[in-house]
Amino acid sequence: MSTPESPARPEPETLAPTPAGSAWGKRVAFAYLGAVGLAFALTFVETSRGEHGLGSVAVTVLTAPWSGLLANLAQALGGSLSVAGLRVLGVALTLAAALLNARVFYGIVARMERDARAR
Repeated sequence: MSTPESPARPEPETLAPTPAGSAWGKRVAFAYLGAVGLAFALTFVETSRGEHGLGSVAVTVLTAPWSGLLANLAQALGGSLSVAGLRVLGVALTLAAALLNARVFYGIVARMERDARAR
């Protein structure tokens, strides 16, 4: 509560809203989504050949920390879904995790850009 003698305290900079329209934030988010897209393409190629390797590891690393939660969810649903249904659910959840990470990266870089311009 502020009184006429004491002005209101400003909000800490970390609580300020993410700046909209950050050019660098968009670049980082699109570069990240491009890397995820390549990892997914590699995963689909490996799956069609009946192999497992770098693609699935890359997708797991790129969607961290959500990939651990997704693995637990897939294990819990494993008995109630068919293999095809489980794969579709896995791809959908992993894409959602990638979009969430892209938004987080956008916000981090947008705030860094805002702070760099303020100095």
